[in-house]
Amino acid sequence: AWYLWTAVVGGCLLGYATISCLLLRYPSVLHRRKRRTFAAAHISHRGGAGELAENTMEAFRAAVEQHGTHMLELDCQMTRDGCVVVAHDEQLDRLCGCEGRIDELDYDQLPPISARLGITFSPGAVMASGTDRRIPKLEEVLRAFPGLPMNVDVKFDRRDLMESILRMLREHNRLDVTVWGNWSHRIVTQLARLEPRVPRLFSLRRIGLVLLLFVTGLLPFVPISETHYEPPMPSVFLDPSAKEFWRRVPCPLRCLLRGLFWVLDCLIMSPMLIGHLRLRGIPTFAWVANTEEQFVRAFRAGCEGVMTDYPCRLRAFIDSNPWCLRAYNETVESLQEAAATTNATEGDRLIKKEDQQQQQQTLEH
Repeated sequence: AWYLWTAVVGGCLLGYATISCLLLRYPSVLHRRKRRTFAAAHISHRGGAGELAENTMEAFRAAVEQHGTHMLELDCQMTRDGCVVVAHDEQLDRLCGCEGRIDELDYDQLPPISARLGITFSPGAVMASGTDRRIPKLEEVLRAFPGLPMNVDVKFDRRDLMESILRMLREHNRLDVTVWGNWSHRIVTQLARLEPRVPRLFSLRRIGLVLLLFVTGLLPFVPISETHYEPPMPSVFLDPSAKEFWRRVPCPLRCLLRGLFWVLDCLIMSPMLIGHLRLRGIPTFAWVANTEEQFVRAFRAGCEGVMTDYPCRLRAFIDSNPWCLRAYNETVESLQEAAATTNATEGDRLIKKEDQQQQQQTLEH
């Protein structure tokens, strides 16, 4: 009896693993592929926080005009008088070198950005280039770059902030070329309820759930409502450039943390996981990669796009390594085919309508 039960359980597990692997490769059997509206390989994190003051108009313009970025990543919060501004930090100490919070001041009272600004994902590095030190309004950015895809990080769980952002997206006809979200699952859930047509990110909780489902083989069976997978790259902390981070970690924990980051990186950046999501119409945009080794790691894993603080570096890497645009080019081709099909369908509809009108006129005559 024991051998019989072992054979039955083993057979069930083998069957389950086989079906799971097949559905990982062919998810269209259970799920309809999500409709894509844009493609992005070169993504400027905060406009390029390592080259010019983060989230400024100068940084955004340089990323678009000089480096041909496909997408801008920016952060939004609200001032006391209701202006939606583009800024990452709630506190002003790092950003402006003074005490206070953005939501405690009117827009006209916001101080200028510090002349020497620390770069969040390059510990120890300082950005001191450029002349623009003004915190811009979201309205300015949307007006300056019509049609350019943007990744909007809604920083706080405020209904008025979300509604204001949505109103501007509608006014500028940007519902299909804007991705919004936050690591907070509560914020992402509220954004989905507010306007489900706007593409949205995975929250941190949902990224963890996706990894758990992937490891257990259940991912191919579960529907996904989010449209863009934007995971952090744990390998960033294993890079030699992260020396400043490891100096702050107690020696007994260093080996443990390095092992944890390595395991997480293997899971999060798994080509099988990224490929499965892509087949379901969900692109992967990895962040924040700032070195050539990190660019290679992300694109070889199958990521369509990479967010970077250094748009110039990423542009040089892409231009010298065209292989990294494979996923991006596939998306562009599919978008062009979909547009051609739509135009052909619309043309057929117009021709049919004209024929019907001619027939009606003939009958009346």
